[in-house]
Amino acid sequence: MKNPEVRVTVKNRIEDLLRVNSVFESFATQHEIGGRLRYHLLVSIEEILTNIIKYGFDEEGVHPIHITFRHSHGQIEMEFEDRGREFNPLEISEPDLESPIENRQLGGLGIHLVRQMMDEAKYRREGDRNILMLRKAKTTPSTAA
Repeated sequence: MKNPEVRVTVKNRIEDLLRVNSVFESFATQHEIGGRLRYHLLVSIEEILTNIIKYGFDEEGVHPIHITFRHSHGQIEMEFEDRGREFNPLEISEPDLESPIENRQLGGLGIHLVRQMMDEAKYRREGDRNILMLRKAKTTPSTAA
């Protein structure tokens, strides 16, 4: 029986990305998520987790990050939860993609990619927790036959 929801908790360490990827790969295989969709989800996981790990916490030390993967009604949903400083990545302005690369400001490209690859992204702050939800249809009009 397929588990419609898998939750994993990791620490704010880059090496924990491997564990999250492993959990996601198992979830994706179980739910027959492949091709471009799998790639988009993996890139989004890496971008969001890297941002949380590198920039989310003001104080030193180990901080838990909870990630939930869900498959429901033809939708794949990923939720990222942390107790870092309040930060809504969806409020980051669009990066400058027109200027020569040496004239561009650093940052924002990863979030831009996530917004382009996902069908929906929502952020909310609950108490001291940042919660970012990303959603993507398992099949889109261009992939449905």
